[in-house]
Amino acid sequence: MRQALCLALWGALVCLASAQQLPPRDDPLYDLLARQTSSASTLLRVPRSSDEFLFQSGTAETAYAQWKLGQQKRLDKMSPLFIGVVDGFGYLGDSNWRTAELSYRLVALVPLGEEALLELVASDGRRLSGGNPSAFDTLPLARLTVQSGGARWQIGRANLRWDGGYSGGLMVNDEVPPVPYANVQFDWRLPLIGTWRFEQFLAQFEQDGKTTWWGARRFSRTYGTRWQVSLGEAFKALSLPDGLTSQIVPYYLYQKWLSDARRQSGWINYFAEVGVQYQLSGAERIYLFWVIDDIRAPDFLGGRGANTPRKTALLVGVRLKPTPNTRLVLEGIRTDGTRNGGTYGASGHDPRYAYTYKALPIGHPFGANQLGFYGRLDWEGERWVVTLEHINRRRFHDFYPGAQGSFWNLQVGYQASPSSIVVLQYRSDDLREGTTGNPKTGWWLWFRAQF
Repeated sequence: MRQALCLALWGALVCLASAQQLPPRDDPLYDLLARQTSSASTLLRVPRSSDEFLFQSGTAETAYAQWKLGQQKRLDKMSPLFIGVVDGFGYLGDSNWRTAELSYRLVALVPLGEEALLELVASDGRRLSGGNPSAFDTLPLARLTVQSGGARWQIGRANLRWDGGYSGGLMVNDEVPPVPYANVQFDWRLPLIGTWRFEQFLAQFEQDGKTTWWGARRFSRTYGTRWQVSLGEAFKALSLPDGLTSQIVPYYLYQKWLSDARRQSGWINYFAEVGVQYQLSGAERIYLFWVIDDIRAPDFLGGRGANTPRKTALLVGVRLKPTPNTRLVLEGIRTDGTRNGGTYGASGHDPRYAYTYKALPIGHPFGANQLGFYGRLDWEGERWVVTLEHINRRRFHDFYPGAQGSFWNLQVGYQASPSSIVVLQYRSDDLREGTTGNPKTGWWLWFRAQF
């Protein structure tokens, strides 16, 4: 594969920034916020970007959250914190979306001194709903975080998410089951070009009975008070020759050198991402993310005569606050498809080469060959919360498979007590492949209680 544009950007875009970041769906940040600032929206776990997590000072939940968000350096004399959540679902009439059931979520945060935190989450929520429920177990998150010497280290098992929009991340997304991984973050001051935030992870998991590797790194930086830019690269590989070399040099150079000298095509799948975000005013912002799966390299970087089709993905979005109690998110998504495979696909190589895990996308949930729209409206009153989601998808090319149709999700929640909420929900899913599909429509009533 020839993705040389990333290499050019690697040297040219060095003053980059952290772009819009939504914590993975199983991150305890959501539990901490609901425990400390009890409201209809926090109990409902309405998705939030990191800048939307507002914590009151003086509580244990605030101290843990600020440490997790990098706003506090030490966990001073903190006691373990335990949070439990129970969900109960029932259906109304002839709902064909899901049946009546109970699910649970247990969270434990255990400080190990002032610089280390152990986080554990047990839940059967994903095993009871969503795409490919059998791919999930009851331990979605178990990790140790250590902050020392200006660096933050993580090792454990969790699902991951980087950048992107409320519909999902283009390069690292939390749709897949948790994977074992190690991660490092630190600020890196470079001569002439200032201080960058650097982050990198490496994950290993079994796929089709064989070891598969997945990793990503990114540089980020803020310009002034409004602009944020980020540059990242990721890979999924069937093997890792030369050990640590793969984690030191740019992934593009690593895969190019070894593909040309030692390996046949189809052993490593490479991605590059550029993100730009602009703060319009207050909580309003516009953002763009562009991922390169395949693109022919310039001639001087070995692309002369190469027959590499373009495969990219683009997400453009805006987050608005029409009123103080209302948030509106609008996103457009486009992912390429080619005659020998689409963005995130295997392109005729080993199926493990595809950017998927257990039949779920590691990248954007829409997958390949899509023109899609995602819209979300959130409104919160004194004890009420209303959320409306809409997805519309169609094929980018007629010759390549891809889902088509629409999805609606409406939730009306009422905070019955400081720690509980009752929700009336309606879903209609008419997404289908070609002319086949299994439309699902239904109402159900459910409650959530936190303790």
